[in-house]
Parts: sequence; C-alpha cells; structure tokens
Amino acid sequence: MNQSPILLKYCLFLFLITSYNVFSHTDGHKNTGKQWSLYDNTQLITADYITFSKQMVFLKETKSNAVITFPLMAFSMEDQVVILEHHELTQKLNKEGALNIKLHPTTTKIRKTNGKLGLLFLLFCSAYLILYFRFAHKRKIATMTLFCVLSLILIIACSQDDEELSPAPNTTNTSPSSTGTTNNSTSDTTEETTDDSTAEETTSSEESSHEGVDLNESLLETIISHFEKFTEVTINSDDEYFYVNSYSWPEHEMGIGITSWQEQVPIPQNYTGDNSWRIPLNPKMAVNPVDTSVNLFRGAIAIAINGIPIFNALNNRGENAFEKGELDNWGGHFGRGDDYHYHVIPLHLEELVGTNQPLAYGLDGFPIYGLTDSDLDQAFGRYDENGSYRYHASSNSPYYMPYVVGEINIVDDEISPQPSQNPIRPSDTFKPVSGASITGFSQTGVNTFSFEYTVDGVKYYVNYNWDENCKFTFTYVDENGGTTNLPHNGSLSDDSTENTETFVNNSACIDVNYNSSIYVNHTEIDETFPSNSGETDGFSVTSENSNFTLSSIAIDDGGALLDAYKCEEKVQGVEKSIPIAWSNIPEGTGSLAISIHGLPNANETNSYLTLWNIDPSVTEISYGLANDGAWYMGPNKDGATISYSSPCSPSGATSTYYMTIYALSETPPSLPEEDSLTIDYTALIASFEEVTIIDQIVLEYIATSSN
Repeated sequence: MNQSPILLKYCLFLFLITSYNVFSHTDGHKNTGKQWSLYDNTQLITADYITFSKQMVFLKETKSNAVITFPLMAFSMEDQVVILEHHELTQKLNKEGALNIKLHPTTTKIRKTNGKLGLLFLLFCSAYLILYFRFAHKRKIATMTLFCVLSLILIIACSQDDEELSPAPNTTNTSPSSTGTTNNSTSDTTEETTDDSTAEETTSSEESSHEGVDLNESLLETIISHFEKFTEVTINSDDEYFYVNSYSWPEHEMGIGITSWQEQVPIPQNYTGDNSWRIPLNPKMAVNPVDTSVNLFRGAIAIAINGIPIFNALNNRGENAFEKGELDNWGGHFGRGDDYHYHVIPLHLEELVGTNQPLAYGLDGFPIYGLTDSDLDQAFGRYDENGSYRYHASSNSPYYMPYVVGEINIVDDEISPQPSQNPIRPSDTFKPVSGASITGFSQTGVNTFSFEYTVDGVKYYVNYNWDENCKFTFTYVDENGGTTNLPHNGSLSDDSTENTETFVNNSACIDVNYNSSIYVNHTEIDETFPSNSGETDGFSVTSENSNFTLSSIAIDDGGALLDAYKCEEKVQGVEKSIPIAWSNIPEGTGSLAISIHGLPNANETNSYLTLWNIDPSVTEISYGLANDGAWYMGPNKDGATISYSSPCSPSGATSTYYMTIYALSETPPSLPEEDSLTIDYTALIASFEEVTIIDQIVLEYIATSSN
C-alpha cells in the first residue's frame, strides 16, 4: 500500500494546526469594539482602542476598520478614565517587557524567533519528504521525528505567546503630579512602543536618567518650592503623602467685601502634626470621577499654597457662595469652625509666585493652576507638556474642579481624612445678619482683634482676644461703644443683658500676628494700604556719627507727610501707624526705641508714637503694625489708648513732627515689660539716663491739612 498521499495529508494537517497556533497569538484576539461617548454624549462611536499619544486618542472603527483620532478632552469623563487605564497598562507592559529582555536574554531570544517558527516547520517538512522518498526503509523513523518536532514547536509557540500577553498586576500610578517633574513610567511625551527592541531602548534610557535619583525626593523638593513663599507653611512627607502644616491665617485682609455674613469671625486653626493636610505624592486617576455639583459640600477639596484650605465653590447648602455674597475680596470667608477658608482658587497669589506656578493642590494630589487659554476637559483640567495632569481655575462657574478626577475616600460627604477645626463659640444658632457688610478687620494688640461690620450705615464691632490660658473673650458693641439693639441673631441671646462672652479652648490657642501689608499693591486693597503712589522713594536721614539711617515711604522727598497717612480712622480708639524703616544699626546696640512727638507750644509736648524694647534684628515696622510687634508701646496723643496718633491739624494748618530712633546699650530697666499708658515721650527720654545712647537719628517732617 502506497502511504505517500496519506502522509502528505497528515503533514498538511499538522502544518495548518501549527501555523494557526504560531501566528494567531501574535496579533492577539479580535476585539468586538466598544461604544465611546464624544462631545458631551452628542456622538457615539463603536471602535477598538489603539493608542494614546500627544493628547490624541487613536481608534479603529469596528465597521469600516478605519483609523480615527480625537483629542482626549472630546471624550466623556468615564471614557477618559478608560483610555488612561489602557495607556497605563500599555506602558507597563512595555516597561515589563524591556526589563525581561535585560534580565532574561535567553527567553527573549526564544520570543524573537516565534515569528520564524513557520519557516522552520517548512524546512523540517522538506527534510522529511526527502527522507521519505529516498530512504524508504527509514520512513517510519522520519515520520515519528517530524511529529515530535512539530509538537515541540507547537508547545513553544503557545507558551511563549501566552506569557507575553499575561500582564503583571497593575501597580503603576497614573500621571502624577505635577509639578513639572515627569514620572517616566507614565509620561505621555514618549510614544508607545510595541516592539521589544524599542522597549528595551526606552527602558534603558529611563534607567540611566534616574540612576542615583529618588523620584519622590525630587518631586517633594519641587512641591516644597511651591509653598516656600509662605514662611508660616511647612511641608513634610512619608513614602505616600506630603503633609501641609499651617495655621490657616492668610497674608491678606479677611472679610472685607462680604455682604452675607453669619456672625463668624476668624480664629487661627492648628493644622499641624497629626492634624495637618495629607496629599498623595503620586496621585492616581479614579475610575469614577466625583461630581462636585452634587457631592463634597462639607470640608475642603484642595489646599492653597499659603496653607489656606479651599472648599467646594458651592456652600454647604449647594448654593454658589460667590453669587450669594458670602466671599470677601480674596474669595474666602469664615466657617462654623471659626476657620478662614476659600471657596475659589486664590488668583491673587500669582502676585507672589508668578503665573505659571500652581496656586493649590487638590486633596486628590493633582496641582491647580490659574486661568489659562488652553482647552480644558470637563474637570477644568488638562495634560501639560510633560504628560502630567493639572487642574485650572476658570472664570466660569463653578470656577474650579467640577469633578475630582483623582482617587479619594469620601466619608459623610467630605474627603477623608482631613484636619478638624476648633470652633470657639457654639454656632448652631448663628444666622445671617440682615443687611450686614464686612468693612474692616484689624489686630489691636497681642492676640487681640477687632471685627467691623456695617448695618444701615451704623458700624458695629466684635472685639475678641485670647490670653495665655486660652481663654477667649468676645465683646459686642456699636460704633459708640453701646451695647443695646445690636444686630445679632445667635451669638448673643435676644434677652441677654451682657455684651461679653468667654470660652476656653486649649486646641485653638495660637499666638499669631496679622500681617496684611504684604499685598500693598493688590487692587482690591489699595485704599486700605496707602502708598506713595510712585511720587517718591521716601524720605531718609543718616546719622552724623555713622551710617545709621532712618526712613519712611510715607514722607515725600521734600519732607512732607503724604495725604494718605493723615487723619487715620480710629477703630475702637486705635489708628494705623506710619511705616518706618532703618538700617546700619551701630555695633553694640542691645535695644532700640522709637518716638514721634510734636511741640504745639514751648511748654507742651505731644506724643504720637512711643515704642521700646525693639530687638536690633528688627529693621522696619510696616504700615499699621506698630501695635503688632514683639516690643512695648505707649499711649496715643490723648493718653487714652495704646496706639499711634496720626497728624490731623485744622484745615490748612501745617505742623512739624519729630521721628526719632534710639540705639541703646540695653532696654532701660525702669521701663515696664508690657504696654503702658504711663510711658509717653517725656517718660521715655527720662529712662535713657539708665543706659548708654550709642546713636540716635531725628527725622523732621511736616504735615499740612487739606483746605
């Protein structure tokens, strides 16, 4: 019986089986297509995902097999997440494959020969046919040999392809942060690679660029640089998070501009240590972004680079806080925890840090920048040139973060964990004060503040302070010091005969200084912080004995006080002080003292400012801060209040004033170690007999009242 046709058919059958197994795995399994939502669900496309590169998504349309492209932002938020997950997995496979090439070169060689197995099979078939027809007595051996070889080829092909297509568990973070530091495992600036050799080159390049570098450490340094303008904010970290420590006390004024107020006043918050803000170092994209129009009405969703938390643009009732008149000129207000926080991105911070720096970080870990002309996705975000995701502020409601795209944990409608506030007064009964507008906030002493609001043209005050025992005292008065008919709604009961409340809270007892002068050029507060309007660089005098110099920008180069500094308004008897600066303090100085006095007649001296026990390390007193330093202060001109007195002569009159700084060997022992109404100019000069005056400077200037 001639067995040649049977054997040929058998060879052909084995060839078809082997060819199918060898070549079918190379191209993967056929995808039936996914339905993608485009342009706010106005367009639906059924297609297979191909790749994501340079912000463009490549798809293969199921029906036509045509390759189509769309920008990432064209897709719905859900589909954007799917695309980024595909992209992340592809990059991980490429990276894993490249690592296997380096660690297992033998295995790689087998992988690379998979595509040549069909040719190898044909060679074996040819050899078999030659043996079969030329050596009939060895036909049985040849047949068995070919069968064994074919089986081996089949096993190798399937095992290698299956290994190549089995991904490792996904632990890579999606595009992290942000800060200008690129996470190379997820960077979108590198084209995706599918060839093993290309993957090998890419990984090798990444490894060489990262040799000896801790990526988290480098990222943390960049993050710290974003907060470094604000000395009251500190950053620390572990392997997963960086922590923002602050007292939530801004460098600008608070409250002014609010027209819907619920009786809260600002108290510094102890957001430090275990109660600090926790932000992921390497944020991950969430599978389901959180819609902030219906979620996260409680607590913060971001933290500004000045340490102030940022809440949802909607208040706790789901209303637009800005449109309701609840926010001040800087986008913030006071919550029921007596905490100051923003409800919009504080764009004014760009005045300090620049326009291309993050202004905040979402609690999901992604940075938030200012306004941009770039196209943004539905979360008001985009990928930057480094492939890192960032949010942006917007001039359109809701102004920032319509969605939280990063992974977060939500408990009781707020991101958890986050720091807790320390309210001083029970606020359950607080209500909006009808017709109230916040018109002022100032520091009048050590941990002592005055909060001013106006109702129907009448000014009212909440004056409050806390002492070293953490006892908080709140006093409610009108502009004349009266205590009746106060427009309160809950802070005091309607039948109360007292206008003072006291509370003790050891968790919120923090020593702070309120320095709002840092924003003297901010358009919203130019009127509050007068300047020389570019007319002069100020007036200065230098000692005849040394280079010791005294100056003030409030005085023009002709020695005349600028109009903006005359007749300062009194807030509870306190006026804002003139700005003063000095330099080149003489060697041996142990203490400084400052006085401003006038001589209305030969037998009378008026004291306008009296300060002592100023440390020689201090070189200036900013506008309005004479009441706010680590020194002691005497009375105003009337001798009634610890304060500065501004010149305010009758119309058309001109008066002369003498500003003097004294470099002393030490603080005179007879002077009290506290503010005192008894230490005026005369008493200060008398105390100098106990010490050595190393040097002194007198700056003489005039003030003329307007006609």
